[in-house]
Formats: sequence, structure tokens, C-alpha cells
Amino acid sequence: NARKASRSLARLPGRVKDEALRNVADGLRSRSDEILEANAKDTDAGRRDGLSDSILDRLLLNPERLAALAEDVLAVAALPDPLGESFDVRQLPNGLRVGKRRVPLGVVGAIYENRPNVTVDISVLCLKSGNAVILRGGREAINSNTALAGLVQNGIAEAGVPGDAVQFVESTDRALVGEMLKMKDHIDLVIPRG
Repeated sequence: NARKASRSLARLPGRVKDEALRNVADGLRSRSDEILEANAKDTDAGRRDGLSDSILDRLLLNPERLAALAEDVLAVAALPDPLGESFDVRQLPNGLRVGKRRVPLGVVGAIYENRPNVTVDISVLCLKSGNAVILRGGREAINSNTALAGLVQNGIAEAGVPGDAVQFVESTDRALVGEMLKMKDHIDLVIPRG
């Protein structure tokens, strides 16, 4: 499904992707209570599990951090569409022009741990660059990540972006990371973040 979505996403006009990103920013503002409630479950569980203060701080979302995250999403939306940009163009002696053109990678798999903002960051960057993404966050932020991924999926769908362009692995089973790494026919690039 991500592969199919990536093909559609690669052809979407920049204005549609930017509208989707603006919808995500709006969702971060309008659904902040829901996100903060999910995040409170994660931080409470983290305290019970004895996570360090620095890890709890990375895990924590608050109104200020959500507002900053929304502003970051809008900043990405304001960037020029990178797709189709040509560079290093030169003309050969026979008159043929050759150069490089920016194209999407296809499907990006992202594996990350306990920073829920990364769910939004990676989704937004992948969407802007025309790539579908499969997100696999850590167990410490499962509630926050689930809420944020749902918010992103709703926001992009409202703009007409294929819903499968952003997918979230809701299981925290570490064995799934190994499975993702074996999916070479479905995932073009896996990024282990952190």
C-alpha cells in the first residue's frame, strides 16, 4: 500500500502537499488536548518504569512544544517543492544537455525511539519530498506516536493525499524492525534515527 501511495504522491502538485502540511499544523493546534493526553500516558508510564530525567524530557510534549512543532511544519510547507528541480546541467560538445533532477526515493522506513515529535518531523519531510513513509517508533512513546500519526494521516487525507502515504507500526515488538529491514521490495530506504 505504501508503494502504491508513493507513486501517487510523486505526481502530486506541490500546492496539494503544502495544503496537507498546513492541515497537519492546524491539527497540532486543534487537537492538542488529545495529543497531550496520550503523551501523559507515556510520560506516566516512563516514570513508573524508571526512565531517566533526560529521556523523560525527550518524551515530553507540552503546549509550547506542540506550538513549535506546528510552526516547524509550516516552515517546511513554505519551502519550495524540491521535486523536479534540475541542477548540475551542462551541455556536451555534441549539443546534448545532461544534468541531475530531484525525484522521490519511493518508500522510506523510519525507525526511531522516544521522541514523539519525530513522528511529525519525518512524516512532513517525507511528504514534502514526495515519499511515502512507514514509521516505527519506540514503546516509550507508543500512545503519543499513535495519536500524532493519526493526526498526520487525517490531515493529509483532507488535502487529497493518499492515506497510505504515512503509515505507523502500532506494535512495539522489536522483531518487526528485522522484518522491515527484509522488505527490500517494498521499502526503498530505512533510516534508523537516534
